[in-house]
Formats: sequence, C-alpha cells, structure tokens
Amino acid sequence: MTAILKTTLKATFWNRFTKMLARWRTYVVNGILILLVVLPELIHSPEIMALIPEEYQRWVVALGFVINIWMRPRPAVLPGDPEVKAKKEARHAG
Repeated sequence: MTAILKTTLKATFWNRFTKMLARWRTYVVNGILILLVVLPELIHSPEIMALIPEEYQRWVVALGFVINIWMRPRPAVLPGDPEVKAKKEARHAG
C-alpha cells in the first residue's frame, strides 16, 4: 500500500470512529455509569466504593441518573443529519 492510501484510510477510519462516538455517546456514558454503580456489588469489593467518600456516594449515583436523563437515551443527531436540515428549513419557513 502506498503512503497516501494508508493516510487516507487512517483519516477515513478516524472520521467514522469519531462520528460513531458522537452519535453513541449516550450509550457509552450510560454503560460506564452502570459499571461504576453496579460493578463493586458484583465483585463484592467494597474497597472500590471506598474511593468515593460515603457521604458522596448517593450524590454520585444521582449525578449518574441526571446525566442519563440529560443525554437522552437515543443516538445523538449530528449536524449533517436530515433531521437537523428539516428543522432548520421549517424554522426559516415558519
């Protein structure tokens, strides 16, 4: 493979990967939050929860739920999506 082709493939991969992360960020963050909340109980290791002071543990869980609601549980809409273009056209027409 030529260097130009490798560079193009790498740029294409990173472009698609960053778009995928942007679109699925809700699910990625929710998965991480679930692991942070549930994993210590699953592995029976209270030492992990010792990293968060006991008086703040409930706030960490509450923050996880707020972030979950704030990020909306569906794939994110990117600026180039047809849904965004339709909303802009409707806004300018009305």
